[in-house]
Amino acid sequence: MNWKKRIVQGWVGGAVGAGVAIGLGWLMAGHRLGDPLKHLSYDLLFAMRADMRVDEALIVYLDDLSHKELNQSFLEAWDRSLHARLVERLTADRAKAVVFDIVFADPWDKGEGVDERFARALRAHGRVFLAALELRAADLLLSGKQVELPNPLLRTNAAGWGLAMLDFDADLVNRRHYSGNEEHPSLAWAVAQALDAPITRRPARRLALRWFNYYGPALSIPCVSYAKALAPNEVSPSFFRDKVVFVGERPTAAFAGAKREEYPTPYTALKGGFSPAVEILATAFLNLYRGDWLERFHPVMEALVLVLTGLVLGYGLALFRPLPAGGVGVVAGLALSAGSVVFWLLTRWWYGWLIVVAVQLPAAFLWSVVYNSLRTYVEKRLLEQSLALHLSPARVKQIQKQPELLKPGADKQEISILFTDIANFSRVTARMEPEDLFRLLNDYFEASLGCIHATDGTVVKLIGDAIFAIWNAPFVQPDQQERAVRAALMLRERLVRFEADQHSLPLRTRAGLHTGYAFVGNVGSSTRFDYTAIGEPVNLASRLENLNKYLGTDLLATRDIQKIVEKTVASRMVGHFRFKGIDRVVEVHELLGAVQEAESSRPWREAFADALFHFQRRAFGAAETRFQRTLELKPADGPSLFYLERIAEFQAHPPPDDWAGEIELKEK
Repeated sequence: MNWKKRIVQGWVGGAVGAGVAIGLGWLMAGHRLGDPLKHLSYDLLFAMRADMRVDEALIVYLDDLSHKELNQSFLEAWDRSLHARLVERLTADRAKAVVFDIVFADPWDKGEGVDERFARALRAHGRVFLAALELRAADLLLSGKQVELPNPLLRTNAAGWGLAMLDFDADLVNRRHYSGNEEHPSLAWAVAQALDAPITRRPARRLALRWFNYYGPALSIPCVSYAKALAPNEVSPSFFRDKVVFVGERPTAAFAGAKREEYPTPYTALKGGFSPAVEILATAFLNLYRGDWLERFHPVMEALVLVLTGLVLGYGLALFRPLPAGGVGVVAGLALSAGSVVFWLLTRWWYGWLIVVAVQLPAAFLWSVVYNSLRTYVEKRLLEQSLALHLSPARVKQIQKQPELLKPGADKQEISILFTDIANFSRVTARMEPEDLFRLLNDYFEASLGCIHATDGTVVKLIGDAIFAIWNAPFVQPDQQERAVRAALMLRERLVRFEADQHSLPLRTRAGLHTGYAFVGNVGSSTRFDYTAIGEPVNLASRLENLNKYLGTDLLATRDIQKIVEKTVASRMVGHFRFKGIDRVVEVHELLGAVQEAESSRPWREAFADALFHFQRRAFGAAETRFQRTLELKPADGPSLFYLERIAEFQAHPPPDDWAGEIELKEK
């Protein structure tokens, strides 16, 4: 090959390599597929740095020891007289400030004068800050408030308050500061501002994006147990002097129903341990107070870095044969990683450097191998083989017939949706060896999926022991609703026999059915995708499946699908419900079986319908009598028991005047 031709081909190969590296870098930087790499780019930096000393703050933990020694319930709020004693001690020990990561929203009603003593302690110290909560959408609808504040007595005697919220990513790691909203600052900002942190002198900068600078793994900030903090001889008075003292939970106890307010940090994967929420709050304050939070490159700057690295790597590696290209790539990867870490250590600025190291560099190297070894025609074969590695033979054949399935995207169409789940599955699995569990699940799915396939349904996902199936997609089925109902009834009948064969292992299956317009198609990219359906109808079908837990039923359907089959399938309306995330009241029916079998259930169905009629018209006494009558005709009827509980609640706390008979569920 003459030099002129080689140079020309080198330019062409280098340009293509640069384009591949730059394109993949941009794709990963701008798409959520790149989030794990961006997160890891941040997390790994802390593994390269020694832990940092913290002298300005410490934490008093409401931990297991304190619960036991101070005789405080794990299920209820702590006696506020203890908080008053703690503040009194911290005042005597001259703590610089006290920050409660606890929301005292309601007055204390378990002892006279407790709140007044607590308020006096707050006022006497002069720098005690309390937590408030910014209510999320569901809570906002229920309460009509945007912020849950400390009660007025405590709020007026405290030095200030702020929103104690977290801004965590999908993996629950808190990487970004929560700065509050337009009206109210975060609790960390409120404390830093009161202590005259330089950044707080510029209020316009409050909502700017800041990244946590963690000082070490979980429990790196000095701390003490609440019980020891109250004991006069356990902690020296100098321990608290001139410190900002944070007070919050360390939820190590695993009691039933506990809400574990602890989160992974960048150190968790390397050293283990989860940080309590109050430690993350203290870290946010220290970042503001010290002025040492982390900054990330502006998106334009990060894009320029990706273009530059993609150009250098894509073009440069294409000029080397595979073996030398591998060596150059390893050296380049080490240099880029080390340079990114050193730059961060010197400036506290970071960017998604792993996209360069883990995406652009391998892509450039791969292009070098393909370009120099196999040429264009071999490259095409390798890509085809790569596609075959990720797809089953049947799926590949389908794609060959319908290549448009490779393209991400979805169409809106009417579908019928089925969600199923095994009741109390965790209890069943706890009694089984792993190999027996997998054998049971395989047998269970063999029995249940056959019902869906028999009606030409599409199994979208198997999630643990749950099944998500649809009809009328990807191929049109005019009788989609009948098919879905038939599959659900068949599944229930078949699984009754299946359960009987399991002897000591009860496997009661619950199902929810709905029909409506959803988006159906592929989520992902042209090389990795998932055929699925998304939208409110899918969520509603899932909510119906979950509603079975409350009603003690097996098969629930919305009126939208029940009305299509009411002439062939016996059913009863079990009420009107308002579900989380669904903006309308939903009429729900229990599907019982073929209409030919309806006569035997008519007496108790009519009794239940009469009881429900009176319940929805606030005639709770009459409804209670009729639900009891239903239970005489059908002992242990789940919906009747459910409404008897609601009647007791409404008799104690009547519903609002505009109540129209619907039930609003708070999901378990």
